[in-house]
Amino acid sequence: MTKHRLQAWEMMREAKDCLGMPALERIFRRGHKQLYKQMRNPDYDGDSARPDIQRVRVLLHDLHEAGGTKLAHAMLNYMAEALGMHCVPDAVGIPDKGDVLAECLDDYPVLTRLHNAIQDRADMREVQALAEEVKGEIDETVVAYRQDLEA
Repeated sequence: MTKHRLQAWEMMREAKDCLGMPALERIFRRGHKQLYKQMRNPDYDGDSARPDIQRVRVLLHDLHEAGGTKLAHAMLNYMAEALGMHCVPDAVGIPDKGDVLAECLDDYPVLTRLHNAIQDRADMREVQALAEEVKGEIDETVVAYRQDLEA
């Protein structure tokens, strides 16, 4: 992790400053001693504990490594919904087909699934996930087209 990003223990300390310890105790269902251990810098304090948010990060990583990327993405979006946001992968727009035409054809199956889900009045979370997938496919097509023009 780069230096400018907050570490998990720093996030917990900032959360305490923002919400107060009683709120964190209620949210995490942990006593203040355990929560304070999560707010200690492990580089300098031997009596620190892995913050809950870091445990969630490990869970997401392990799900991804085990092939549960869609579930991990759904969990991230579940958390982001509280802020009116959703998560998108960093690596969007990397073509995975051999040429522009193949990328164009690759857009249709997921677009059809999105349209079918809308017609079937599917759950909004499913529709949003399919929409993100469509956007990713279209990004790949546009990048492939740009690369073709530049060649």
